[in-house]
Amino acid sequence: MKNLVKIMIVLLCITLLNFGNGCAQQKNLKGNKAEFQKMDINKSGFITPDEMEKYQQKRFNELDKDKNGVLNQDELRADVTGQFADADQNNDAAITRDEASAYFKEYFQQIDANKDEKIPEDEYTDYLKLRYKF
Repeated sequence: MKNLVKIMIVLLCITLLNFGNGCAQQKNLKGNKAEFQKMDINKSGFITPDEMEKYQQKRFNELDKDKNGVLNQDELRADVTGQFADADQNNDAAITRDEASAYFKEYFQQIDANKDEKIPEDEYTDYLKLRYKF
């Protein structure tokens, strides 16, 4: 009987963990949808290279609190997406506008699976699911 109780507790814990993961996934998907909508400046249902660049520049300016054109470690901590940290090409713990611009151009190309210069929401979320495994 004790073994049965232990098994039931383990199964309950696994069920609760899986439920928590499912909720986290739903939250991530909602966050990604909101991020997509912010990037889709003209609300066409697609992100173009120009829209991604404009959005990236806006985000860079928001994060660059001291307005010196470089994101330092303190400013990067405010980037909840973590995307700008990936842009540090020379690993000097600072991201310049040029590094950010080059990174996001490459990022756009990675997401644009069919290479039509437009990223619909499903292409965006599919890429993020593969990249972040959720």
